[in-house]
Order: sequence, then C-alpha cells, then structure tokens
Amino acid sequence: MSLKFTQVDSENFEKIIIFIHGWKGNKDSFKSLSSIINIPKTKWYFPQAPYEMDISLNQFSWSFQNPDGSYEVEETVQKFNIFLKNEILSKIDSKKVFFIGFSQGATICYELILQMKYPWGGVFPVAGFKRDKNSFFTINESQINTPIIIGHGIKDDVIPISSSEVIFKELKQKHNNVFLEKFNGGHKISINYLKKIQEIIHKY
Repeated sequence: MSLKFTQVDSENFEKIIIFIHGWKGNKDSFKSLSSIINIPKTKWYFPQAPYEMDISLNQFSWSFQNPDGSYEVEETVQKFNIFLKNEILSKIDSKKVFFIGFSQGATICYELILQMKYPWGGVFPVAGFKRDKNSFFTINESQINTPIIIGHGIKDDVIPISSSEVIFKELKQKHNNVFLEKFNGGHKISINYLKKIQEIIHKY
C-alpha cells in the first residue's frame, strides 16, 4: 500500500513538487503552498505520513521512537518508495521532481530522498534535524548535481538553527551544489526562502 496524499493538478504538467509535512501534520497541512508558489505547468503532491498520532486531530508522523531509543521508519520507507514508483516516476523523469520538506519532513529529505539512486531536480529541506547526532550525512552518488537549499529561521526555538548548520557543513564536504539560507523568523518557512527555490524550479 502507498501513502495517502492530496494533489493539486495542472494541465500538461512538466514538473512535480512533492511537499513532505512535519510532525503532527497531514496531507492538507501545506496545500495552500501550491497557490503561494506560482509555477506554471507544475503538479503538486502532499503525501501523508503513515504513523497515526491522534486520528481525532488528524495528526501523523513519519517515525516514532522505540523504547531502546531507536526510531521506527520502516513503514515510511516502504510506502514512500511505492508512492514514488507508482505515482511519480511512472509519469515523469526524476530530474523534473522537486521536494520540499519541513521539520520532520526535512529529515525525511536527508535520510530517505537524498539516499535514493535518482538524480532529482532539487531537494529543499527547511528546519530539519539529525535523528542520530553521531551519524555523518552523505548523499547517493547519483545525486552529486542535485541542487540542495537548506532553509532555517535564525529564531527557531523548536529546532535550533545549529542543526542545519551542522548538516550543511557535512554535506558541503562532498557536494558543491548545497546552500544554507538563513532567514529572520522562527519554526516556519519564509517567503524569501520560497522565492529562492521558486527561481530554481523555474529554470527547469
């Protein structure tokens, strides 16, 4: 079974943007972004995390922590792969697929999307973090040219900006096309950041 998702269609689309929500989000949390980032001939997908947190509040998570401190992500990995294979890559070349991930969704970008063998059009994680602080972030060699723009608010009191600074430093050692955009704000996605990734997507 694949992930549940919301989509915003575009006639004769030439690009796809996949938005990965954060902790306690759902497939409709950021649907309004499709009208804020106006990119013609672009189809949007908003997948929903598989782990239910509070069904009455429509809250979901991409992982949960086991008693031993490890994180359970198997269902996320399995269902996301099925979603990409059946719903995305069967319709369009991977170089025309772009990902935006917020908070826990940004971590999915790091730990899953950037580890895949496909060269994406761009990966844009915002306010992300490492689950394992002792790990060292790398990317799949097939994504050596994939544009990565990390965003983070300097006043974020949920996920400190130092988290993105560490990840950027590690990725920069082996990947030249990665940038860190700091913006004035808290745990959110700024309009200025959205404009920057909009420019990159427009180029394709």
